[in-house]
Amino acid sequence: MEEKGNNFKIVLSLDEKIKCLEELIIRLKKILYVYDRSLEPDSKYNYRIYCGGVAMYISSSNYLFNGELVSIVVNMTSILNNKLEKAQIKKLVFDSVNYAEFLLSSYKDKKESDKE
Repeated sequence: MEEKGNNFKIVLSLDEKIKCLEELIIRLKKILYVYDRSLEPDSKYNYRIYCGGVAMYISSSNYLFNGELVSIVVNMTSILNNKLEKAQIKKLVFDSVNYAEFLLSSYKDKKESDKE
């Protein structure tokens, strides 16, 4: 935790950021599964509810990542606020996964370089 004047800011370690991004990637990939299941007759799945939970997780994580997850927040907001076809949802999800994987690899590289 950092102190700036009378304010405190929570700061994640590299290991915590890596773990958070790994969890985020799993949740993002699950969106397509939940979407497919929600289209089945008599399904108890609702992809909008699941996406809302993922969006809340990403939004709160974004603060801890100093705004690096904004593009993923925007993609989740688009999925939640618009009626999109599966292809559009798939594109937004994979764009988000690719970006999260990019961040993950950069944090892993940074962790390795810090060891040296």
